[in-house]
Amino acid sequence: MDTDSRATQIERFYVHTRIGQIHARRLEAAGSDAAPTLICLHPAPHSGLYFTSAMPLLNEHRRVVAPDFPGYGGSTRPDQLPSITDYAHAIIDLIDALGIPGDRPVDLLGFHTGCLVAVEVARLEPSAAGRLVLVDVPFFDARELVDMHAQAAQPAVLPTELVGLAAAWDRNVTSRLDAMPLDRAFELFVEQLRPGDAAHWGFHAAFTYPCTERFAQCATETLVIATDSSLTAATHQAAAALPDAELCDRPDITRVVFEASAQAIADEAIAWLDRN
Repeated sequence: MDTDSRATQIERFYVHTRIGQIHARRLEAAGSDAAPTLICLHPAPHSGLYFTSAMPLLNEHRRVVAPDFPGYGGSTRPDQLPSITDYAHAIIDLIDALGIPGDRPVDLLGFHTGCLVAVEVARLEPSAAGRLVLVDVPFFDARELVDMHAQAAQPAVLPTELVGLAAAWDRNVTSRLDAMPLDRAFELFVEQLRPGDAAHWGFHAAFTYPCTERFAQCATETLVIATDSSLTAATHQAAAALPDAELCDRPDITRVVFEASAQAIADEAIAWLDRN
């Protein structure tokens, strides 16, 4: 079965969690269901839709699940600003709802904000997390977090005219057409708009998360993949902070990581997961 036909088999479902209803996508294993379920955790302000190009590359022997964090995609918006811990609790509730046996923990793959959520799930419920794959980690110390919060976590201002979306369109669609089809760029762009004035909530959660303290408390076996990006140095620091991490440098991957380079990331992740 080719990846295009596998992608059409992605199912959408909902589960109830302690902080509201979570929407998620699921792709069952293409072959034997021999490996643990892999849960993909998205960057802000995206949703689980971000991984639909990669899911058919990851599911040869494992079920792949891509949830939307609370307030993103089709998931319920929380009543107040969430934290990374809140997101992690929602994912833990999702794992429980999937009915995964306690002796077969899930693996977690995170990108950007999703990396922090993966670490927090493993820290809070180490028996639920088998292994982690973290790609481009926003790992910052206390001083850097203050600066990043000021830059990226301010309340969104909705434009009153269409021209107010022009810069975002150029950045997320026009400039990426060499790396993905127009229809894919368009659907990702539209999905980013869904949170509306709460689009910054995920950034607030990320840039108030005490990385240095929490990463040191995560003993789960982890593969950290660093691409050539603005987070390369931070990703190296994250690998050094984790008690049991292997660093994989991929300077050849320069942009649109889970589109143009989805196969390369999938190959690294699957080779490591199947080896360990």
